[in-house]
Amino acid sequence: MSVLLPQIGGLTLNNSFSTSSFQTISDDELAGTGYNSVPFSGRAQQMEHVMDEIDKCGFIPENLIEQETRNFYENLGIADVYFSRESVAGIVSHIHALYSAKLDAFARGVEDKPFLHHKREEDDHAVYFETFEGVAQYESEIDDKYLDHPTDSPSYRLELFSTTMPTYSVKCHFVYKCNFTGEAVSENETDLDLISDTTFLAIASQHTKNLYSEVIREVVLTSGPVIKHFGVVSSGEQRVIIGYRQNSSPRYSSALSALCNYYKLKITRKYVEQFANGISVISIYISAQDSLISPELSLYQLTKEASLLYCIPNNMFYSKFVSGELSLQECIYAHCGVIFVTHFLNRLGPEFNTLRSLLDPSKSLVHSELLSKLKERLRSETFTQSYINEIFQKEIGLVKQLYRQFADVHYVHSSMEKTLSYQRISAINPIGSEKDFEDLLDRCQNEHHAQVLRALHSFNKSVLKTNFFTPTKIAISFRLNATFLPPTEYPNKPFGMFFVVGSDFRGFHIRFRDIARGGIRIVKSRSVDAYQVNLRNMFDENYNLASTQQRKNKDIPEGGSKGVILLNPGAAQERPRECFTKYIDSLLDLLLKSDIPGVKEPIVDLYRQPEILFMGPDENTAGYVDWATLHARKRGAHWWKSFFTGKNPKLGGIPHDEYGMTSLSVRAFVEGVYQKLGIQDLSKINKFQTGGPDGDLGSNEILLSKDENYVALVDGSGVIVDEDGIDKQELLRLARERRMIQDFERSKLGKNGYIVLCDDVDLKLKSGQIVPNGVAFRNTFHLKLSEYLGNGKVDLFVPCGGRPSAIDTTTVHSLLDEKTGKPVVPIIVEGANLFITQSAKLILEHAGAIVFKDASTNKGGVTSSSLEVLASLSFDDQGFLKNMCVDEETGAKPQFYQDYVKQVQQIIIHNAHKEFEMLWKLKQDSTKTYSELSDDLSLAINQLGDDLASSKELWEDDIGFRNAVLIDSLPSLLLHEIGITNILERVPKEYLRAIFATRLASEFVYTRGIDANPAKFLEFISSLRKRFSEEKIL
Repeated sequence: MSVLLPQIGGLTLNNSFSTSSFQTISDDELAGTGYNSVPFSGRAQQMEHVMDEIDKCGFIPENLIEQETRNFYENLGIADVYFSRESVAGIVSHIHALYSAKLDAFARGVEDKPFLHHKREEDDHAVYFETFEGVAQYESEIDDKYLDHPTDSPSYRLELFSTTMPTYSVKCHFVYKCNFTGEAVSENETDLDLISDTTFLAIASQHTKNLYSEVIREVVLTSGPVIKHFGVVSSGEQRVIIGYRQNSSPRYSSALSALCNYYKLKITRKYVEQFANGISVISIYISAQDSLISPELSLYQLTKEASLLYCIPNNMFYSKFVSGELSLQECIYAHCGVIFVTHFLNRLGPEFNTLRSLLDPSKSLVHSELLSKLKERLRSETFTQSYINEIFQKEIGLVKQLYRQFADVHYVHSSMEKTLSYQRISAINPIGSEKDFEDLLDRCQNEHHAQVLRALHSFNKSVLKTNFFTPTKIAISFRLNATFLPPTEYPNKPFGMFFVVGSDFRGFHIRFRDIARGGIRIVKSRSVDAYQVNLRNMFDENYNLASTQQRKNKDIPEGGSKGVILLNPGAAQERPRECFTKYIDSLLDLLLKSDIPGVKEPIVDLYRQPEILFMGPDENTAGYVDWATLHARKRGAHWWKSFFTGKNPKLGGIPHDEYGMTSLSVRAFVEGVYQKLGIQDLSKINKFQTGGPDGDLGSNEILLSKDENYVALVDGSGVIVDEDGIDKQELLRLARERRMIQDFERSKLGKNGYIVLCDDVDLKLKSGQIVPNGVAFRNTFHLKLSEYLGNGKVDLFVPCGGRPSAIDTTTVHSLLDEKTGKPVVPIIVEGANLFITQSAKLILEHAGAIVFKDASTNKGGVTSSSLEVLASLSFDDQGFLKNMCVDEETGAKPQFYQDYVKQVQQIIIHNAHKEFEMLWKLKQDSTKTYSELSDDLSLAINQLGDDLASSKELWEDDIGFRNAVLIDSLPSLLLHEIGITNILERVPKEYLRAIFATRLASEFVYTRGIDANPAKFLEFISSLRKRFSEEKIL
């Protein structure tokens, strides 16, 4: 097989380290183990004590005591560091365990195969012994208990030795608590003297320190694992060294052992070192077990697949990988396939479609919402993820064939020829035509199995590109063609869709136009039950949020998009940053074209078009956008400045919270209602708000609220109520300091005021009422305003936070007076996205409430972000740093930045007023509700904008008019500072085209209404030409 080696391009089989790590290293050190055993001076005396104690116990015959003791001390390869730390009693216990395994084997008649499975755990160290061919059973337990430790808990290092006896092997695991040398260090610190455990510093050779230093320096500069290797000439072993961030890949150490075993590579030694900067380094010494398989090819696969393994080490099919039934690639593919099928299997059946036709959702939103809830129930109770996984396990042969179909399309053949992967895939029977696949399904005895496999087949057909086979990655990402989505459930097909799977999360990104922008949110779950609910709703929530964003973005060139990351239950809930990092980096794998041999190689791209995603912060991600911006720059994205909005002003960001961008548009609607209703004395307005003073929208709504009288407020910590009015100055203090209501000064509560926190249990209110559970009280308070405040006590409700569908058709009647049927709250301005379902809004409006929906009211944030993106695209790097970036040292804001922020605020208020006025005008001449008219208005602008964007006549045939529209659309400050010529050169053509189309469409609808007949539009264009001529821009 060695003749195949020249065909593996780009692999340095002997050494992938830099030459500097080998300079000044002696031949003796190169031939050594990499670790120097520090002699234990008390070894001989300790051994005598051990033999004395064994003798006292009486289990081992006296004539065998010395033999068994010396065997333990001298033949198992145990380093002196163990003996220096272990107690005599501990050593006696281990020797007895080894001896008892021999006795057991003799009793069973298998003297050459003793079974040993022994452990002893102390506070500062642990020892495990086992005889087991293949993957050591204790390794996963050691990962869970010691190596994958929480950030605030002690670190542990591991030494593993595999000792070959005449007829069997013993694996010895030694775990030691780390003792770091100094104070807390930065995560970017690379000085070994500052970040190392004292034992490592004492026993590691200088060569090992050089190698680890090189790996650690590279880990600091990257997001994933750094994988290197070199040949140990004296022993013929290969030493593989892998560095990565701690807790970024659970059970990675044990999974690496399984990977070695799969490729018939024997681990003779393994060291896992933890460093104070949060980096782990694994060093594995391996040798070939199977003479029929080239060790070079096995090493090639090991180093290549270690990156894939890092993505999802503890996958659903791990046991089949350990047993050798599935390859790692097949396991990861099947794992991703189960997740895809869980979300997208069309499991509703013909009965649901019949019911849907009887309860036509297009004619009744109540029916629509009922069908939606029934759909959720059917999805959760028919094909659960565990059931789908079970089907995959039973139909593993067909799953492997589907993997080959996937690999035949997306594996870059030039890099795989003659490798073990190629040989393995070639042995799987391929799937030919659709008919061939259906013939295979005909052999399935269970229709459910066939449904699941069809869904996996549709996954294969939908993948346009993936990073699955690129050499280095930290999560698996797929660009999908969304045609597999059933139009009955998802009537508006997304333009683009990404699917991401990591070790601790799953994620989606949906956009409705090529040029689109929206936030990325992380969804956490307080319990396993909450996770199951979030899992069930995840994709629909993502789709609905992106769809809402599409309606909201009607005034800006970007269409709507949204990204959702769902954290796995358990430890992943504490690792949101790591999951966000993997999500973003894996998306960049598909957005950027890279050709770095062995690192980022070209992928198969069936989409064949360049793509840019514009993103922003959302729930639980605001603190990570700076990293994402800089990471895009590090990855070589020329559009890094515009990749994320909401970033630090030092990076040119315009913070929504600092300048109240989202709240400005919400307030424009609130004050518009006041003006139309003739309300002047705002102190008589009793106000209720969800979303507290710690949040962006909630805090700014309080700061902008003038004399309004707050009677209740709900946030993440609980509820504050005072029917006489909550102390406004205290609320303002909390809003300025971004604190929750749990920090409200209790002395400033009124005589009837009270606070219920989520942690409260059986709390007695001033009225005598008992609140049994604070969380339940918080979660349902918005539905019980009459009970806690009385009818007619709330005039205005502004939701500024809360989960989607907090009010739906099943709960909306709580906001209607039982006797009169009138709304408990007459004015509702929805700031939070999707807080009230559409059907619930209609019920409230038909009852007499004035309700303005999120897609109209909270577009200030997206407007600000869009203008931030425009500035990022318009400036060159030097101009961007000069005019848009706040000084890092002094915090001084460039004058242009200050002026531009003010202009953005003015544009937000102007756009909000235009939409409010048009909606109010349309309502006077229509029987429709504001919520329906808002959708009609968004639809009119978006449809007209899409038509105009594809118009060759307006864009290409009349360049003068086109440029005049762009000049009229762009902020005057950008035009003055940069000039239209530079803007036209720097901003992508498709983005400019979107600006042009959106400007014409929104201006037409806001001035002429939603009826876009040709005569009206021609008159509109004529009036624009006239105005442009008068302003001398045409």
